[in-house]
Amino acid sequence: MALVNVAGTALKEPSKYNGSTSDIVDNGRNVQGVGVFDVIRTDVAKVEMEWNYCTCAEWSGILKLFNPQYGGAFINSVTFFDQCKNGYETRQMYVSDREAGLVSLNADGSPKGWQNCSLSLIEV
Repeated sequence: MALVNVAGTALKEPSKYNGSTSDIVDNGRNVQGVGVFDVIRTDVAKVEMEWNYCTCAEWSGILKLFNPQYGGAFINSVTFFDQCKNGYETRQMYVSDREAGLVSLNADGSPKGWQNCSLSLIEV
């Protein structure tokens, strides 16, 4: 099983994988200065992945999963290894910033590939 699966597509194994779990809290202080917290939602997942190197086709394929112009979707069903559950979990997630650095060019001017390709998936 792939570490991360997006909309039924197994992603290439990342070089780095970071999971984080957050709670959404509406907070403030009362007139005595004591913290007042209203937990809106718990256990919101975020997955950060980085690949040291991707071919142009691999990186393009990953990006297209999140782009409606290429048959993808901004929000996808994502199966990932959840750090809290210690197992695989499927949740609805959107993609955040996507970054990559161009490696170099072939003699014909076409890119060879991408390095330090990264993206974050955040639970809706």
